[in-house]
Amino acid sequence: MNQTTVHVYPSSDALDRRIREAMASLVPVTFVSCSDLTACAEGDAVLNVSGDREVIEGLRGRKIRSFHAPTGTTGDNEAPADGRTIHFTRSRVLDERLRGRSLAHEPLRGYSGLRTAPGDEVLACCGENPVWIVREQEGLPIHLVSVPLPALLPGEVPFHRLHAARFFELLPLLHFLREVTASSGWKSPPLRACMMLDDPNLHWPSYGFLRYEKLAQQAKARRFHVALATVPLDAWIAHPGAVKLFRDHPEQLSLLVHGNDHSKHELSQSRSKENYLRLAAQSLRRMNRFERSTGLPVARIMAPPHGGFVSNCLAALLTAGFEGACASFGDLFERNSELFGGSTFGLAPAAVAPESVPVMSRFKLDPSCEGAIVLSAFLDRPIILVGHHHTAADGLELLAHTAEMVNSLGEVSWGSPEMMLRSNFRTCQENTTLWIEPYSCRIHLTVPQGITDLGLYPPRCSVPNADLEFALRVKRGSHLLGQQKMNDTPLKVMAGDRIELVSLSLGKVDYRKVENPESSLSLRAFPRRLLCEFRDRSMPLIPSDLIPDKWTSG
Repeated sequence: MNQTTVHVYPSSDALDRRIREAMASLVPVTFVSCSDLTACAEGDAVLNVSGDREVIEGLRGRKIRSFHAPTGTTGDNEAPADGRTIHFTRSRVLDERLRGRSLAHEPLRGYSGLRTAPGDEVLACCGENPVWIVREQEGLPIHLVSVPLPALLPGEVPFHRLHAARFFELLPLLHFLREVTASSGWKSPPLRACMMLDDPNLHWPSYGFLRYEKLAQQAKARRFHVALATVPLDAWIAHPGAVKLFRDHPEQLSLLVHGNDHSKHELSQSRSKENYLRLAAQSLRRMNRFERSTGLPVARIMAPPHGGFVSNCLAALLTAGFEGACASFGDLFERNSELFGGSTFGLAPAAVAPESVPVMSRFKLDPSCEGAIVLSAFLDRPIILVGHHHTAADGLELLAHTAEMVNSLGEVSWGSPEMMLRSNFRTCQENTTLWIEPYSCRIHLTVPQGITDLGLYPPRCSVPNADLEFALRVKRGSHLLGQQKMNDTPLKVMAGDRIELVSLSLGKVDYRKVENPESSLSLRAFPRRLLCEFRDRSMPLIPSDLIPDKWTSG
């Protein structure tokens, strides 16, 4: 694959190693030290981290793309400046997903405004001060920012400087690198979105503040999708009316798995992989019975109750047959820094690690979620907003307004978490070979015109030399062709073939034959779920000022 060389002046060592690794994984670039800019050729890309603005003058008259950052660090012991909002202009230079956005930001450190010259185009401001401008030179862009590139603290990864509340230290650099590699041929997944509500079940056509019929109507009218993360312990019964609503509105409503018994920190306790495998298998058996009795599909994707996952759980989910999971990336890193401590954690379409399910990011659905929405879109991650039934305590307007915000980003594919995960891959065409970079353990695609070979490209954010083996299943017309083992050696395909790629690590154990957990139905789990459901269903009858905060703190 083609790599773009980025010349770092005066030395690539001036750029934090973890940032170099992350950027080189997200875009096809190679960073090299360059102490003499006169050696750069026409069309080269330069990253100037010297803080010397005379470098700009030295490049005058030369067709070189460049990015200039001031010196200094943005460590946490520096005094913050006043700016708390980054205002992106509507410049056509900017990624469409950023244009016109005003996003809340932690107070900037090492911050100063930029002086503009005639012809400069402002891309972003903090308050009234330009903090990112672009200047055209010989028909090529020169980017200038006023915030130094960060020196990461021990234990940090670039994600800690490129998340919803703190993003400006690295976002302009990634934007520039995408710009200089735009012709590389790599294509990211489309914009995809889903709203997820934890806990509701189908015992009745409503749950707490939710009325499923109104929810489906609003989702259809305002163009969004809602996935209910339902507890397998609750799957023992389903109301026919609720089932019919979900069956009649698959474009608006879907289901996924929410724990097993919904006990406290159910998926984040210190348990062996074997014990987690028993829990995952029981969860799948319960949902399988629900599917047979209702005819409704349930995505093999796990949303954790009361927090996140630990590594043994993630490994057990994959072994049992779960295709993926979703969680807060902040919580995921905190609990699994050894597993996900690589430099690209949180910046790719999913968090992937050997022998673990891929994990998609999700974040809270509330009035202040615009920053998380925009950054997820910019990083090509699925946009997954999570709430509970009480998110609709004041009606469905918050969901509708949030959907409008998401839809303003461009052409968005709303759908189930399963749809998002099965489309979670990057592609690159090299002559007549289509390379697939998977961020999922099950992928669906149709072979485009002009393609004769299909190959796997190891995710650049994964552990080096990790095994990448999938089974390739091809449907050609109405015929299902034989299964083939696939790795990084391309296999022959035809345009129009419908392809399914399945990781050989998925479902290594038949969950139907795994023993139940040692306490397969604890004496407290079922009564507790009934009490929780009674509480949730009673909440609309209680005056809002009398509802305890802990009931709505999830």
